[in-house]
Amino acid sequence: MAKQRKTKTPPLMSSAGIMRYFEEEKTQIKINPKSIFALGIVIGALVFILNLYYGL
Repeated sequence: MAKQRKTKTPPLMSSAGIMRYFEEEKTQIKINPKSIFALGIVIGALVFILNLYYGL
């Protein structure tokens, strides 16, 4: 059986100028999901405390 030559083909170009996911990820700010969850709890507690204090 003859060995087939494996040629590396370049990935398909994205259409209409849309960037591929891994290209776009390099420019994004990465935030840990746990810190988003903690921030939500802190803001919720702050709103609750302000609601108790001011009685709105």
